[in-house]
Amino acid sequence: MTKPKYTFSLASLGILVLEIGLIVFCLYRAILSMGSSGLWLGCVGLLTGLLGLVGFRAAWMDRELLGKSLIFPYMMMVFHALVLVVLAAVYLLGLM
Repeated sequence: MTKPKYTFSLASLGILVLEIGLIVFCLYRAILSMGSSGLWLGCVGLLTGLLGLVGFRAAWMDRELLGKSLIFPYMMMVFHALVLVVLAAVYLLGLM
């Protein structure tokens, strides 16, 4: 039995780490600027959302490519969906 190669899911994991880092950075800068963070913070937030969609799609492509019911691609899709929900909540609260 060969070991599956999680090419896209590993890329999705890297994107997830980048997303979380960007969200933490944006929240930190928003706290420091006391609400006057400007346009660049919103642009970084939108970039984080786009990265979430790209990471979700990468995990989906890995699931389609392997054609098996493996846990790692599904786990990455769930994590990206959770980050997108948290990002939507942060936008609705007005923190970014």
